[in-house]
Amino acid sequence: MDRCRDYLGFAVRYFGLSYLLLWPLSTPGHGELFGAAVVCGGALDVLCRLPHPLHFGTGLHWAGAVCALFASADPAIRVLVRARLRRRDPGSSDVAGAVSPPPRRMRRRPWPPPRRLIRPRSHFGLRGVPR
Repeated sequence: MDRCRDYLGFAVRYFGLSYLLLWPLSTPGHGELFGAAVVCGGALDVLCRLPHPLHFGTGLHWAGAVCALFASADPAIRVLVRARLRRRDPGSSDVAGAVSPPPRRMRRRPWPPPRRLIRPRSHFGLRGVPR
């Protein structure tokens, strides 16, 4: 399940960051719609005024905005979660100067019991059936 969560998180972050880059280029009306006029002012105004055939639908803009929000808030959420876990378990701090306990030694799995040797057959066919 962790692998599925990691893949989904990567896809959402990738889509969110890609949407942030394509946001000014994909809004119709020179950036007035969907709030891209904030980005299109100043140096990027030339880029936003260029004719471009890329226009996203409303649903894709909403999905991109949600993914972009998650992608931009994810690093802050991770820092808060780590700080909270560190506060809860003071023995596992990664602070410089703190002595961490030595790693526990892995126990080896015991060897399986040896197999019993069976004599090879001296005949073939069914046993105990009269001829």
